[in-house]
Amino acid sequence: MNMSFRIIRGAGRVQKLKVSLPGEAKALSGSHEHVMDVEKQAFEQGYAEGERIGKEMGEKMVETIVKRYDHAIARLAETHKALADSMEEEIVRLALAISRKIVQRELAMDPDIVSAVAAVALKRVSSHQSITLRVSRQDFGRVRAAIATTNPAVQVIEDTSLERGDFVVDTGQTHLDGRIASQLEAIGHVLFDD
Repeated sequence: MNMSFRIIRGAGRVQKLKVSLPGEAKALSGSHEHVMDVEKQAFEQGYAEGERIGKEMGEKMVETIVKRYDHAIARLAETHKALADSMEEEIVRLALAISRKIVQRELAMDPDIVSAVAAVALKRVSSHQSITLRVSRQDFGRVRAAIATTNPAVQVIEDTSLERGDFVVDTGQTHLDGRIASQLEAIGHVLFDD
């Protein structure tokens, strides 16, 4: 660029004039367009880079949030399972307690049930020698009378440790526990093992 400055003095004032050759204006104008193009490219590159970085940051944030929610859902599922298991156990315990009450009510309404159930148990050991049937104080008289008519060889004994409706059969080879609590406990074990 051949540009020169000339100072012109006149009337006490100094003026600086810019003098250029005719081809230089075109060069300056082209140079300005080039600068504008470079600025535009730099802006577009900066915008694209910012957009890419923003997208990456957003994806990382979303990924972190998704992991937190996945973890929370897994903990919720574990809590739900533990609660369901706990409730299931409580329901089984409640059902067993209700069953015990029903059996006790049935025994109060029909005390001969003990004799009938004991007779069935005695049939299982009928080939054994020396059979002893232990029953509660409340059931002793009724059961002894019933068993004496069907199986006089069976020794019926009153056992104060047994509750109404309970019985135990003992032989030299076998022990049959007919206590209500034992029967319900066995049912509970089967239900809890499943």
